[in-house]
Amino acid sequence: MLKKLTIENFTNFDKAEFNFVPGINIIIGENSSGKSHVLKLAYSVASVWNQCGKEGWKSSLKNKLYKVFRVSKLGDLHSLHKKACQDSQTHMVFEFSVTHKNRESETLDISLGIDSINVKQHPTAPLIKSPIFFPAKEVLSLFPNFITLYEKYHLSFDETYYDLCKAIDNPLLKEPNQNLINSIEEIIGGKFVLKDNNFYLQTDQGDINIFMVAEGWRKLGMLSYLIANDSLKEDSILFWDEPETNLNPQLIKQLAAILLELTKYNVQVVIATHNLFLMKYFDYLINNSQIKIPTAFFNLVRTEQGINVEHGDRLSQLNTVVALNEELELYDKEQEALYSSL
Repeated sequence: MLKKLTIENFTNFDKAEFNFVPGINIIIGENSSGKSHVLKLAYSVASVWNQCGKEGWKSSLKNKLYKVFRVSKLGDLHSLHKKACQDSQTHMVFEFSVTHKNRESETLDISLGIDSINVKQHPTAPLIKSPIFFPAKEVLSLFPNFITLYEKYHLSFDETYYDLCKAIDNPLLKEPNQNLINSIEEIIGGKFVLKDNNFYLQTDQGDINIFMVAEGWRKLGMLSYLIANDSLKEDSILFWDEPETNLNPQLIKQLAAILLELTKYNVQVVIATHNLFLMKYFDYLINNSQIKIPTAFFNLVRTEQGINVEHGDRLSQLNTVVALNEELELYDKEQEALYSSL
């Protein structure tokens, strides 16, 4: 589990701190505020965490940052306000839960130079489970031959797509968590099966080619399939960038309910979104849940000094939600137009 992230001089951020919870973590903010950067940074480190301290692990981390962010040097990750400074460094501190009988968590403390990694402290105990990252675009339709093509050619996809395809390629469990899978398959009206290196939606009426299935259903099907092949399981960390993309409001509601259900199995969920409907529906479900669901909202607010991070257990605790402000402004304009026409 990701517990804490502190960053200085990183992309949009001069300085920021995120204190994550074991359940659902929702990072919100307007476009280009750095939401995806936070997810990709935490995922990159979590991916190589278990190599920390071993021979070549700094090279592994450097390569992961290159391939996830698609940069040519680490200096490209420095704060946009300080790129002109040749001796500037990006400082990062990560705290994760680990599997060790004497320790509950460990810390990685590093600085990124122009193209080097300086280590102040590295962990010696592994994460409980490997992380999963869902990019904004669904991957089931990309899956056929993607791994081979990515390894052989330069493709215009960051490495989160490659990692996810490798996770999809794992064999299915004999006895997966069928209760959770059933709830997803009921929504999409069938189950996704892999035949001849292509995915199909298997229904009572027959098999439907993946390209004939709505993208929203493909996203839910991908979630179901990763549960079925044990890539997404208890004590995993799920990073998901804009899960609402190409989902209608009804599917967004169902997706939110499924993600909250995952937290009951100790899956930590970290998402980035600027969709007001998804934010508000998460807030509604959490408020009406019969059990306490650990929740954290992180609001990235653009200021003249850079990006500030507001934190709250509930959406109402945040002072500035751009999407909400825009909705209220539109409502006021609609009311003004209505009354002016009377």
